[in-house]
Amino acid sequence: MALAVDLHSHSSYAGGAGRICLQSVAETMRYKGIQVFSIGDCLYPPWQKEYSDQFDNTSNGLLLHRNSDAHFIRQTEVIITVSLEGHDNRIIAHHIILFPDDKSVQKMIKWMDVKGYKNTIARPFLCCRNASELLESLFQIQAIDPLIEIIPAHILTPDGILGSKNGLNSMSEFYGDFIDNIHAVETGLSADPLMLCQIPDLQDITFVSNSDCHSAALNRIGREFTILQTDVMSYESIINSIRLNKIAMTAEFLPSEGRYYLTGHRADRHHNCTPLYFVDKEPIEYCCPICNKEMLQGVKNRAAYLQDSSIEPKCKPFLHLVPLVEVIAFAMGTKNISGKSVFKHYITCISEFETEIGLWQSTSKKIQELLDNKLPQEIINHIVAVREGKFYFDPAGYDGLYGSLKIHVEHKNEI
Repeated sequence: MALAVDLHSHSSYAGGAGRICLQSVAETMRYKGIQVFSIGDCLYPPWQKEYSDQFDNTSNGLLLHRNSDAHFIRQTEVIITVSLEGHDNRIIAHHIILFPDDKSVQKMIKWMDVKGYKNTIARPFLCCRNASELLESLFQIQAIDPLIEIIPAHILTPDGILGSKNGLNSMSEFYGDFIDNIHAVETGLSADPLMLCQIPDLQDITFVSNSDCHSAALNRIGREFTILQTDVMSYESIINSIRLNKIAMTAEFLPSEGRYYLTGHRADRHHNCTPLYFVDKEPIEYCCPICNKEMLQGVKNRAAYLQDSSIEPKCKPFLHLVPLVEVIAFAMGTKNISGKSVFKHYITCISEFETEIGLWQSTSKKIQELLDNKLPQEIINHIVAVREGKFYFDPAGYDGLYGSLKIHVEHKNEI
């Protein structure tokens, strides 16, 4: 079966997150077509206490929301830091960890307490003194349950395992003998499979895409997602599909929308600096020509440095998409994506295609036919244009700023 999953999110307790209602999350999942969503920050005790009363455990290792048929998977993001020989900087890498049951979650919490790792924020830090302690910790986490899955998050962003801040050229520099337990990496919002598939270190690994969202909004949940080929809807089947690279497709941001795509320097107190892009096979320092401060190296640069052009680009099918409410709002000329009129048109689309994923998997012809006379033609034209890849971001994202959407719609001249 094809299973649409979004395996990376955050709770109300994470930085940058507003109040999140799980009932709203379940409703958004239904609109989007996400069948399994992550209950992020599952290691954080205050959030555990809050969400546990809203779920029933299932025999398939997932959590079932009591007021809907929405299924959730236990997930946290942890930030692992370590000092490695040969690196002046301390390596900081974000990771997704998936858990098969409450028992393994509680064991992880107790293990962190014994190790002295603080669990006082939603995204805990596992601070390792050296490579030996790092390796020991990773194997001990895996030993809690063989179905625990550790996935490097947003791999090429500055704080990803292969990101510019770390300066690692291969994942084995970090994972050592644990590398065989890393089966997948998350592409992140500023990269896509095509950018990753020519990196030698990623030739035999699964690419998954997730929203990494901090909200229940329609433009956040499922803004990136993965469709797995699974035997059944169960935790174990999801993990096996990831480990065996049984990916039907992923949905991705166009990388230029992502907040870390270009090398650049966002607005300072006294000036703005245009984002820059260099192709270099040797790492260099990027300094702002105005204030001489170091600029943040973007994912496009980092990918170019790591790629081997002799590798034939091969990857699983994927689509570049824009959340449907953003497309509708753009066509209407409004920035209020949560407005009543935008939502009304959104529901019209869902009534025809059942889910947003269903719409994006349809052909342009079918989109035109089913929405004809039900939506203003201008909105239909914009949806079709995005489905056909006729959109871009200008300026592109850089240094923590999202790119600005532009959709190219051809208008016929009236005679």
